[in-house]
Amino acid sequence: MTKALSVRLDETAVETLNRVSRRLGITKKQFLEEAIHQRASRMTLDEGFDVWKETCGAWKRQESPRTTIRRARQAFEASMMRHRRSQKHA
Repeated sequence: MTKALSVRLDETAVETLNRVSRRLGITKKQFLEEAIHQRASRMTLDEGFDVWKETCGAWKRQESPRTTIRRARQAFEASMMRHRRSQKHA
C-alpha cells in the first residue's frame, strides 16, 4: 500500500532529486524510497540501533494489568454509548 506524503524541500534538494532520478532512469518516488531504506539500514549498522531492544518490553506498563483492563473497558463502553446516542438521534 502506498501513502501520500507532503514535504517542503530546499530548492537545491529538489533540483538534485530531479537530476539524479532522470539520470538513473527511475521515478522520484523510487529514488526517495531507496534513499530512506538505505539511510535506515545504515543507521541500524552504524549506530548499533537494535529494533528488538527498542520495541521489546513495550507491553510492560507502570500500571497494574487490572488498571489497564479497567481503563480499556471504560474507553470501549464510552465509545459504545456515544455510538448508541448518535443512532437514537438519527
